[in-house]
Amino acid sequence: MSIVAIGDRYTITALRLAGIEGKEVNNVHEAEEIIDQLVKDGKCKILLVPEDLALKLKHKRNELLKERRYYPVFAIIPGFSGAVGERTNEIYQLISQAIGVKLKLGE
Repeated sequence: MSIVAIGDRYTITALRLAGIEGKEVNNVHEAEEIIDQLVKDGKCKILLVPEDLALKLKHKRNELLKERRYYPVFAIIPGFSGAVGERTNEIYQLISQAIGVKLKLGE
């Protein structure tokens, strides 16, 4: 169980068809419980999370990093409804922070 996906019914069904283990969640609380269990088990290395859910779990990702828990790695994918666009802003901010220069988003 090195790759696990969490998300809505439709996303998980599609990923299961591709052979990826999936856990269906209905809200952020359920997602946090599953993440806690996956961290405790230590078997999951990559966690696929739809973008809309990943935005709601940002605090959880930061919490795990503060605890120096680097696994599972969160791989953020577009959700069933498509890309939200917030992920682009987050990536620009991370790159700006890493290189020490404020980048501007293109129009």
